[in-house]
Amino acid sequence: MTWRPTLTVMRKELRDSIRDRRSLGSALLYAVWGPAVMALALMALARSRAPEQPIALAIEGHLQDPALVAFLAERSVTIIEGQSGPADGIRSRQLEVALVVGDDYTAEFSRFEPARVTLLFDSSWSDSNAKASRVRDLLTQYADRVSDTRLLLRGVSPSIASPLRVVERDLSTPAGRAAMVLATLPIFLLLSAFVGGMGVAADLTAGERERGSLETLLLHPVPRVALVVGKWAAVSLVSLATLTLTLWMSRIILAQPRVQAVDVPVGLSAGEAAEMWVVLAPLAVLVASVQLLIALFSKTYKEAQTQLSMFIFLPMISGFLFAFGSVETQSWMAWLPMLGQHVVISDLLRGHPSPALSVAGLTAVTLVATALTLAITARLLDRESIVRRSGA
Repeated sequence: MTWRPTLTVMRKELRDSIRDRRSLGSALLYAVWGPAVMALALMALARSRAPEQPIALAIEGHLQDPALVAFLAERSVTIIEGQSGPADGIRSRQLEVALVVGDDYTAEFSRFEPARVTLLFDSSWSDSNAKASRVRDLLTQYADRVSDTRLLLRGVSPSIASPLRVVERDLSTPAGRAAMVLATLPIFLLLSAFVGGMGVAADLTAGERERGSLETLLLHPVPRVALVVGKWAAVSLVSLATLTLTLWMSRIILAQPRVQAVDVPVGLSAGEAAEMWVVLAPLAVLVASVQLLIALFSKTYKEAQTQLSMFIFLPMISGFLFAFGSVETQSWMAWLPMLGQHVVISDLLRGHPSPALSVAGLTAVTLVATALTLAITARLLDRESIVRRSGA
């Protein structure tokens, strides 16, 4: 196969793709949209891990236990006294959380019986739910303090009631905690390899056949392999451009102060981004060849878009299974395209780069699969039923 016809086809398809703004625009839009969604999730996480803010807590019956009120006030809880109808205030979302001290609280407390308090909140309201969780923890601390005081007054050491003393040691590394926060980043990066060339692949196969230009192109004295490789090169360049832009946008977004507020070293250095590109680039060219093959069986551009849209569920399903711990990483996965790239990227985020030999083996397997897919596509172009499918 000579390279001149292949380059000619590639330049022609690239010009057509640039003119077709719907295909090129959808590819490049993902490079911004994907990291932006991840940034929103990280900023929400940073907000949840922000320093605790004072809580405004309405207490009905606060005069029955001044010690409890003082305990809460010492812990950045602003007490709202004399609030009538706290339940209605929460339903109308004027109050986030409230505490109702029972009428028999003083009597039960004096008899050393469990004194009842009712915590009011709205579990469907995230702010209310979070504040209620904090108030619940404070009430547990107050109950423990009262319990310890009662035991001491009777000459009993509070340690007798605690048969275990649990000491926690977190052995995770900063990189490991960062990888947990960025568990979805490999999914977005893998998706960029799938989304980038999807519209272009559909247009260069089903779209050309629908317009009648594919049959005209096949009449030229150009080997089928050269035609397929030229189209594949055009799709691959768009996919690689999308992948590059996605990594670049990820670097910018992860460097934002709001994202850096997360208490783990979240970030993406230029070296890490380059390593990820080297790992994901072979997958992008493999996906481009598979997309051409799938789109070749479609009658119209719209049908090809639908079928290729289903194809992108593959990295999403496997990625979320990995992200939520539903699937454990196995050694054989390192040799499979897509799964292997996900494993390598995840290990890189955890600060444990995969051996160079393993990455080279994965790259070789991915490129061999690409060559086989292109060979199958070239053979299919010799079939008249495939070329004339739009008129069937």
